[in-house]
Amino acid sequence: MSYRRALLARWSRRDVLAVVVVALAIAFLTGTVLLVVTAGDRTTAVAAGYDAGSTVATHGSVAAAEAAAGDGAAVVPFATVESPDGERRYVLDRRGAGAAGLLPGGGSDADGGGGATVATLATADERAPVELRGSAGTVEATVTPRAGRGPVPPEWYVAPSDAVAELGPTGAFVVRDAPEGTLPHDGVPLRAALAFFAFGTGEALGALAVVAGGSALLVAVVVYSVTRMTVRDRRAAIRVVRSTGAPPRTVLGLFAARAGLLVVAGVALGYAVGVVAVNAAVNVAVFAGLPTSLAPRVTPTVAGVVAAGGGAAALIGAVSGGLAAWPAARCDPADVGAERRRDGRLAARLSILDARALVPTAATLTAFVAFVVLVAGVAGVVGPLTAGGATVSEPGAVHPIASSVPATYATALRDRGIDASPEILLFEARDGQPYAARGANYSAFASVTDTQLVDGRAPNGSDEAVVGRDLAATLDVDTGDSLTMGGSTDAGLHRVRVVGVFAAPGPYDDQALVPLPVARHLANRASGQVHFVRADRLPEGDPFDQRGAVADLSAPSPVPPNGSVPVEVTVRNAEGDERSIPVAVALGNQSIEESVTVPPGGQRTVTVAFAAPPPGRHEVRVGDLNRTVTVAPRDAVRLGPLPERAPPNATLRVRVRTHYGDPVPNATVAVGNRSVRTGADGGAWIEPGGPGERRIEVRAGDRTASREITVAADATRRLPLTAEVRPDRPDALTRPTVRLRATNPWNRTVERRYEVAGPGGSSERTVTAAPGANRTAEVSLARQPPGSYDVTVRSSGGTTRELSYRVTGDDRLVSALASGGASGQSGIGQAVEAAFGNLRLVVAVVLGLATLMTVGGTTASFARAVHARRRTIGVYRATGASPVRVAALVFRDALVVGALGTAIAIPAGLLALRALARADYLTVFGVRLSTTPTPALLAGVVLGALVVTALGAGLATAALLRVDPYRLFATGPDVRDERPEGGEP
Repeated sequence: MSYRRALLARWSRRDVLAVVVVALAIAFLTGTVLLVVTAGDRTTAVAAGYDAGSTVATHGSVAAAEAAAGDGAAVVPFATVESPDGERRYVLDRRGAGAAGLLPGGGSDADGGGGATVATLATADERAPVELRGSAGTVEATVTPRAGRGPVPPEWYVAPSDAVAELGPTGAFVVRDAPEGTLPHDGVPLRAALAFFAFGTGEALGALAVVAGGSALLVAVVVYSVTRMTVRDRRAAIRVVRSTGAPPRTVLGLFAARAGLLVVAGVALGYAVGVVAVNAAVNVAVFAGLPTSLAPRVTPTVAGVVAAGGGAAALIGAVSGGLAAWPAARCDPADVGAERRRDGRLAARLSILDARALVPTAATLTAFVAFVVLVAGVAGVVGPLTAGGATVSEPGAVHPIASSVPATYATALRDRGIDASPEILLFEARDGQPYAARGANYSAFASVTDTQLVDGRAPNGSDEAVVGRDLAATLDVDTGDSLTMGGSTDAGLHRVRVVGVFAAPGPYDDQALVPLPVARHLANRASGQVHFVRADRLPEGDPFDQRGAVADLSAPSPVPPNGSVPVEVTVRNAEGDERSIPVAVALGNQSIEESVTVPPGGQRTVTVAFAAPPPGRHEVRVGDLNRTVTVAPRDAVRLGPLPERAPPNATLRVRVRTHYGDPVPNATVAVGNRSVRTGADGGAWIEPGGPGERRIEVRAGDRTASREITVAADATRRLPLTAEVRPDRPDALTRPTVRLRATNPWNRTVERRYEVAGPGGSSERTVTAAPGANRTAEVSLARQPPGSYDVTVRSSGGTTRELSYRVTGDDRLVSALASGGASGQSGIGQAVEAAFGNLRLVVAVVLGLATLMTVGGTTASFARAVHARRRTIGVYRATGASPVRVAALVFRDALVVGALGTAIAIPAGLLALRALARADYLTVFGVRLSTTPTPALLAGVVLGALVVTALGAGLATAALLRVDPYRLFATGPDVRDERPEGGEP
């Protein structure tokens, strides 16, 4: 075998160790890339249905906008005016806004009479005059309502071009279409969710370059250490090669190629290990029941990044191998391997290990420190934890931006003395830079966040905003600047003026705070609704009483005499532990008490049976709930729905039923001297006659029933209407429904329009009923916090119904919502965690891979140190020292080296991170990663560094401790003969 082949192909156990360590580094790189890209795909999937639509760029003048517009772009001049209420408003050029698609119907709003001084405003209820004061002049305008929702805020005016020119244009928007599937790098997207997640994922991949740099440093350290050992093992071969005329470049080339082959083998193995480890971790998480939506797979992006990292590692390995062989290649052949021990303070303190282990150990730990602090910073961005805090969002919402809760939840918490902030989360992007914004009242936001203004003032206008100090640096905005913003998942446009800069902990310092009305427009959220409510703590639960515990009560009606009345009672437990709740149910003069055991956060329904009371109407009561039960014989008759008034000579459909709904055939229906018989369906047509009071009587055997109606010339054909709220006692999580049932007793088709006005707005339904038919319509109401609410039903025929219902649950329900998995987590943390699938799994797997990589690196570092002192270990063993005694000495030396290495690594790693942060490489989702560890994190880093150092030393020493002492003095590539560091023996 030639010496070239021997040097390239004959690998020792230490070479195998190098392959394993390089494989761990590449596995770490592969696993991290795979998780980040998979998580990025997951975040993009959350916003996949939200293409940007169009982008908006803002310019300070119309001329600048026209110069920048180019082909296919629309220029929308605007003027800034003072509205009658003293607020600053924008007036858009209608022609430009229509061409840009910013108005509903393409800008087809009617001018309400024409003329250059006509403006439109979405919030106007009717035409009204208004005086607008611009920078160049004043315009007397007629304000008309603007129908439909569009990207333009409802409080902005839209006016003809000459009106905008007269007011004095103060700027212009340039609106461009963003082709579907593309990401706009210029301007503000009208729908920014997709851009936010896509650009944020790109920033995460950019931060990954830092991780790749750390793994590359580890590869260099490992390859250098192993190659130095190989040079010492092959010193005899190198002497022969050099003595027989081989030039230094041959030696350097052989060892560089050898090192490159080691790294290539490690890259191949590491790629496989990384893919398998990540998929195994995800499968274990799924098996353990952890919530995750990650589905790792190798994509072209993953393969490209890993290939680039592997190629760079191979190149670095080859260079490191050459550098390790350089001393042996450049010296005289007789001096090959003649290394001298460097005495010093550290060497004097070590019993076995070589002091030269300090440099590679410190380098490896530097990468470890930088990575741990970096991951902690990422975790602080996407999942900030606020000790003692809570976030109240809608249960079952797949994402916080899909959640909708009443802002009055915050009021319920404040009434208990708890600081609370109702907030709306916005995903924004500007010129390719993603950032998060939040709609909130500044004082409420500051009450639950450690926030302090460092410049400017607090906002008090409808378009005033404040920004975090870090975000101001990221977006290059300052007090007095204006910020154009787009919608998150619905097309939206707004412009706010920055009036202050605040400092806040964690990612809050990288967010913009805008007024809630602005955020509601951009998030398309109804008035009074927010995404979530943040609080500084949860309310303390009070002992349950029936008022708070009983959620619903139901009883059948009618019931027959001498039967039973089953009453169902639903009991809720909003506390955090199982409770036994006493319930007392009463029917007439009867009473039954039950003790209901309800699990934490759950509810149970129990049935209580009463003996039927005498015929008549009776009340069932439990707590403050009540129901009416009618006790009636099965054959008792009653009349169906009839109008109170009827026009003369009208024909009515009369229905005769039992109390249990069964039709009564062959019954006699009489009005005055007119009578008819009911058919098989219990119905009959009859004419009440001329004007006057009429009694409609029914007789079926000895059973009778009657109803009085008024016949009048001014009476109309109204539809008898029954209206009810179902359920009549909803909780705060239920959307109640108003159920309308209209009966047409007339002999002609009747159409009526019904308006249902309740909390949160009004809706209309049109009902068309054929002769004798029934029609049902339903109107859903908005969710509301606990309390009593009124609903009014108005008919186009003049009928009015007043209904009321009560939303059950007190502020303990808010506590239950807050503790239902969201306690202690901020809204931004929920958002990104939901988008990433399971952030904890990502961080755990990446940290696990990083720890293995670091342990492998320290093992390689100490392997060289142990290898250099193997004869010393042999002396200890030969003179009676047990393996445990030798291991204790090695661990002691390792802790000394590890402590010094950690002392070097911490400032070196933090300085490297700060340099990268200044170069803007450490920004993820618009948040600048923190490079200053907390005391707890710093303590964890120190402990982790010492642990991985001890593990590395133990693994490096374990093989020698199992070898017989005499073999430690033998020669060979694996256990070679070595002279003392001081020279030849």
